[in-house]
Amino acid sequence: MKNILLNTVLISLLTLLLLVSACCKNKKCNTDTSVEPGNFNYTGSTFEGNYIWGGAMNLAWNELIDNWTNEAIELFTDDAEALATLNKLNNPVFTRKNMDEASYYIKSGYGQQTVDAINKECSQKFPKKSIPELKLKLGANDIISYAYFLKEITYQKVFSPRKMDFNDTPVEGFAAYGESANNIYILDYQNEDKFLIGIKLQDDSDQIFLAKGYPMDNPEEIVKELRSKAPLQTQKEYSLGQPMNRKDRFSAPKLHLDNNRAYSEMIGKKLKNKKLAGYVISVMQEIIKFDMDEKGARVENEAIIGMVTSAGPNDTYKPKSMILDKPYWVMMKRFDSNNPYFILGVQNTGIMKAAASD
Repeated sequence: MKNILLNTVLISLLTLLLLVSACCKNKKCNTDTSVEPGNFNYTGSTFEGNYIWGGAMNLAWNELIDNWTNEAIELFTDDAEALATLNKLNNPVFTRKNMDEASYYIKSGYGQQTVDAINKECSQKFPKKSIPELKLKLGANDIISYAYFLKEITYQKVFSPRKMDFNDTPVEGFAAYGESANNIYILDYQNEDKFLIGIKLQDDSDQIFLAKGYPMDNPEEIVKELRSKAPLQTQKEYSLGQPMNRKDRFSAPKLHLDNNRAYSEMIGKKLKNKKLAGYVISVMQEIIKFDMDEKGARVENEAIIGMVTSAGPNDTYKPKSMILDKPYWVMMKRFDSNNPYFILGVQNTGIMKAAASD
């Protein structure tokens, strides 16, 4: 009887292992357990009327928890806005598991010596870092938690520069012609006002997606769609959608932004945690820089938390039109992650370059 039971258990375990193995071979095995699937705790803000979010603040906050409190951070406050931000940061939507180690730098510690180390080490790791070094002056017992990441991606083929309209305003942009049409793959197309597409990159460790026609007041719906249509993959390959047809059209505006944000709702709040008793948040800010043109995209994100002691189809084919001339989303993520490291909701021309008059 015991042998029969043991054999049954072994057969069950073997079956489970075979199912998991088959799942991974089909590139549908979700091994990203760093964030709950229903987690949409984005702490984005607006810049020139456009939604923007980057993962660096999650990384800096996680560093505080991992190395200083070993528990969720608590604050002495009844401020609703601060508590909402606190809850989202304590239940992060992004962790270092969602990004390759070569692309980020994280450090925390006491006093000016840590600030100096951050300035030296981060610039050494990222020679192309354009965000200026920290100018903070900290006391010996003050604490800083810092995170930075830099991502530069290049399309497989360079697009062609061209003028286009966005919200009926002429702007500089780029379009797919000839070989550059091979850059585009379509994950979902309902009509010219609602679609989700990706752009192939020279290094397919990263991915970039553009989505038009989704609600622009909250990233939750489009992230749900992205997690569904572009789940993490166990191999670097683009098998997520269908290639753009040469008869299809694609164009997008060039984008540029340089955003500085202070988490003003968190400043002056005193920590409850015993391990950080007596500390007050004195600095909490981030910088996000983003550029996107016919060659590729670049995102740079820095977060600082400072605490002081209290102190070919036939002719019947119907071409698809994928013209990003109305509000749309830009999302960037690793191929093996469900969670983006950058989200931008483009709603107006404030981050575009006006087209020169003919």
